[in-house]
Amino acid sequence: MAANYTELKKVLEAEPLCPMCNGNVPPMSVKISDDPQADFKALINLMKDPTDNKEQDAEGELDSDEELL
Repeated sequence: MAANYTELKKVLEAEPLCPMCNGNVPPMSVKISDDPQADFKALINLMKDPTDNKEQDAEGELDSDEELL
């Protein structure tokens, strides 16, 4: 999940539970993304409705009428 690195580490050091799902998350497993833009696009793709037939153009950009959350 996207989060502020410093703040998430503080939360997990106090109690190593994910604030979204309550799963166990060791604080040392939190990493800063090497490519945040690619990670964000991958997250968007995970959240898309699989029955939605809208496709990305050849450059991988969203259609003009498609909104980001």
